[in-house]
Amino acid sequence: MIDRLRYYTATPTEEEAERLRNPVQRCHSIEVRTPRNGDVPPVPVNLVKAVTELQSKWLGFVNTSPVAAFEIRRSHPDKIKIQFSVPTIRLGRKLRTHLTNQVPGIRFNTGVEGIPVTSEDTVGGGILTTGRNDWYPLKHDFDKPPINSVVSALHRHAMRDTKFVVQILFQPVIGKPLKRWYWRKRAYQRIGYLRKEKEKLWGSRSPTPREKRQADAIEEKAGTNRFYTSIRFLVIGADDYTQSRVKELSGGYNTFENPDTGQYLDTVTVKSLRENQILNFAETVAHRRFGSWSHRFQTSVPELAALLSLPSIEQENIVNAEP
Repeated sequence: MIDRLRYYTATPTEEEAERLRNPVQRCHSIEVRTPRNGDVPPVPVNLVKAVTELQSKWLGFVNTSPVAAFEIRRSHPDKIKIQFSVPTIRLGRKLRTHLTNQVPGIRFNTGVEGIPVTSEDTVGGGILTTGRNDWYPLKHDFDKPPINSVVSALHRHAMRDTKFVVQILFQPVIGKPLKRWYWRKRAYQRIGYLRKEKEKLWGSRSPTPREKRQADAIEEKAGTNRFYTSIRFLVIGADDYTQSRVKELSGGYNTFENPDTGQYLDTVTVKSLRENQILNFAETVAHRRFGSWSHRFQTSVPELAALLSLPSIEQENIVNAEP
């Protein structure tokens, strides 16, 4: 009964729509265009390492590392834009340099800010978060860029009446030493449980090969640099079909399910008892900040690199780089 009273979409006023289209906080956004038939790495690990900047203050208690964003935008069915947004020009130069090194023939354009919404549009969306505790890694070993499955769901004949913004925010994990210590402690407790003999009603048993693989995967993730990560969908103009659009788009991320660890990405549709909370979610996306609408989780460098992969498929609404 309560669920029927919740809002899944909101319709902004003209003033609210203007604020969403032109947020006060501006980033340096770079649209990327991959070469047709080019060699695109399926998991650009070196790119993630290159743009990682660990920064903190107040004796290491406060995380001041830059928050960056990777976005897939489809404001019109005939064109998909893929862009990175970073807070400084210097970080933008590093991004361009290392993308050029990893993807020869890549081209760059100026990216866009804000959200393509008008006062006649409905706004809604969803969030992806880990289905299990985030010390279990997602799948990150791919032969082809896993983002192909996401952009395939946004081909020009699919959901033509709807505009989309897929946003992945990421920030290095640093600061808050007690919180980081507690996360690692729980991860290593899980490792110990997976590797020890299990007591049964009659006797005991040794850990299975799958449990050993899970323990190794968790240990590898816990012992390396990690990133706070948030995956959000903004669905514009879908009205009563917003929930359906979120589920259809989130299906493209099923490829990240890890059969060894059992980790997967779970879909949470944004809903609230108050309509203005849906607009707050849209504003959080427009300003590229975590906020309360993030459901953030921790990823390792290979996991994040897989999430930030660039498409390698040919699709009519993907604009490739000119030779």
